[in-house]
Amino acid sequence: MGESEILIFPEVKEILYKEGDVLINASYRIVVGDDASPIEMETALGIAKEVEELSKQRLQVVKSYQASEKESLILVGTSFRDRLTTKLDRSEPEGYVLEVDDGRIILCGNAPSGTFYAGETLKQLLKIVGSKLAVPKLTIKDCPDYTYRGLYVESKWGPDLMTLDDWKDVINFMASLKLNFLDVGVHGCWVIQYENQITEFLLLPLRNYPKLKTPKTIRYYSPDRKRWVSLTYLPRMFTEDFFSEIIAYGKKRNVTVRPAFNSLGHNTLVPREYPEISAIGEDGKPTNYGFCLSNPETLKVMFNIYDEIIERYLKPNGIDFFNIELDEIYPERGKDPSDPKRLVEPWCRCLHCNKKRREDLFLQYVIALIRHLSEKGINKINVWNDQITRMSILNEFASRLKEENLTDKVAVTWWYYGPREKDLETSRFDSGKFGSDLGLVRWIAPMAGYYFWWMYQSLLPNIYLVLKRGFEQGAEGTEAYCTFDYSFHKNYYCLSDYSWNQTKKRDLTQFNEKYAKTVFKDEWRKALNALEQLEKLASAESQINSFLASLFYYRYSYVHPERDYPRPYPQEVIESLRNDPRKPLNEYLREIKELYEVAKSSKEIFLSIKKVRTASPRLVDHYIVECERYQNTLRIFSLIFEAVEDYKKARELYLKDREESSKAIDKVTATVDEALELQETMMLNIEKTKSPYLLPQTLRDLSFMKEFLVALQEEVSKAKEECHGRKVSELPSLSINRRIGAC
Repeated sequence: MGESEILIFPEVKEILYKEGDVLINASYRIVVGDDASPIEMETALGIAKEVEELSKQRLQVVKSYQASEKESLILVGTSFRDRLTTKLDRSEPEGYVLEVDDGRIILCGNAPSGTFYAGETLKQLLKIVGSKLAVPKLTIKDCPDYTYRGLYVESKWGPDLMTLDDWKDVINFMASLKLNFLDVGVHGCWVIQYENQITEFLLLPLRNYPKLKTPKTIRYYSPDRKRWVSLTYLPRMFTEDFFSEIIAYGKKRNVTVRPAFNSLGHNTLVPREYPEISAIGEDGKPTNYGFCLSNPETLKVMFNIYDEIIERYLKPNGIDFFNIELDEIYPERGKDPSDPKRLVEPWCRCLHCNKKRREDLFLQYVIALIRHLSEKGINKINVWNDQITRMSILNEFASRLKEENLTDKVAVTWWYYGPREKDLETSRFDSGKFGSDLGLVRWIAPMAGYYFWWMYQSLLPNIYLVLKRGFEQGAEGTEAYCTFDYSFHKNYYCLSDYSWNQTKKRDLTQFNEKYAKTVFKDEWRKALNALEQLEKLASAESQINSFLASLFYYRYSYVHPERDYPRPYPQEVIESLRNDPRKPLNEYLREIKELYEVAKSSKEIFLSIKKVRTASPRLVDHYIVECERYQNTLRIFSLIFEAVEDYKKARELYLKDREESSKAIDKVTATVDEALELQETMMLNIEKTKSPYLLPQTLRDLSFMKEFLVALQEEVSKAKEECHGRKVSELPSLSINRRIGAC
């Protein structure tokens, strides 16, 4: 196959090329040691499956005593260490050596997990050359730079509908990229967004607290079914109780799965259902947001919840990891359905709590949680950094951990989702040190793609920056915050590449080319061009992407202190663009047209390579619908403004020239019809492409524009009928547009 054609994700540390290829045929047998571990057996079976899928040849998997030295063999496992010609560095459990030569392929790790990753590397190297299965002759010596590398999948719309098979698919995908850690958000609460309901999620059924559950109703339009759908449900993991099975499957694929259970800031469910431990407001009543940290019952409840999770899910699977989170504890609007605009405080104002500093209350609470989990056998407890640094108690926190002999049990996870290096020099990140001078165990968390229902975002600069700085500060682990969507495929590959190998310096330009070559093969140049065009729109926190974000519904789902709630969409967008003192509307319309052309160009290129085969399911289709989501939304806003302007002309002409007015209103009708068709086409293509668990929330957000356009279409049709029939002395203004003063 040749040296120049070999591309491996993540980037390997050392590779020695030899001349030529080894051809794999049916005479090869895959051999494991007589005492092979389950994960070594999984490795061998995975190689056999990959060989069969590529070549239709089924290779036997046998034990050592069943194989002969004279056979062509693929040797899998630590028991074949003495067969290696390359010295194996034993300092890193996931380090491995892969040696490929005629008649003998050896995969050997420092531990079974290393062997597993040797297998993942070999699977990437297998290629069909002509009509034969081949692998290049080479030796690879490899190990990761971050001990823990993975994803934090938040408890949100989408993950709450994932089936057990969906979670297994995520784990398989992660394993193929040598990501070894999956943090599952099993409880978190946010603010009011839809139907005046607080956004809350609980993915685990808690037998000791049966009142804790988070039913959802999502109403959306389904173009595929051609009707409105109302889906009422509880999370799949909650109803089917399969979290333990996810953990067990992860262990088979060398992916540690653990729960993340938030409290205090992201917490309305528990204090509302058990108000006796809720924070108390100045009026002496429960706020249903946050806890009373002076009430001993609060810790009792939290300990009971943790203990149930540990006993039912973690202990049976040998997992000693837990994430207590504890981020973003501050007053927020949208916590009180009876008064959504009211600012609600999470800190208790009872007589006892009022006497103490909030910093002391928080520190007492977090140390108590950590101590309890440690006593229950949890040896890796993560906590987000931001509340600790927001309160300026990092030094106190480190000192308390040391006093309690808990320092080695706790990892502070420093999260940052932006692209600016200077942000990491602030006090929020311990002036860029991440607690390294205090002896704290450090993890770092970039963003890998979260808002699947909003719009596609590229997080490459963020991932690259955070992983680079974390490595420089000796971070032990990294977990990228996300909800899982194959549209974020490139972000996941970036996370894999730079979490495994920080030693070999590669910039994002090199990464982008490698990604395109690896995923799109012979069409990589076209794909790279398309991805570069898409990047202009999707680079998170860029000026363009921030503007585009303002065009989609999600931003307007939140309560705003100075606006009506619920907020009308897209009327608020239209009003904002028309009345922005910084820029006239015609400049916005010109920008919208230019960005539309970029999205269109990217989509057309992806369409031209639609038939290319990729490892991930329908990846090109995912990129196509993300381009289309930008393209059609931009075009729809152009059409809305065009329709508004033409309707204004129709009204002005009505008293002067009713025939011309009639033509103008016909044009308005066609314009609105085109916008509605574009919205439905985009929604239909998304519905046919994305994973089923992502569709209700994605389509719900897109349905707000659909509803607006249908209402606009009805009003224009009525006005058209009145215009053609000359039934009125003047055309009415469009009621749906009166608030924006358009006509």
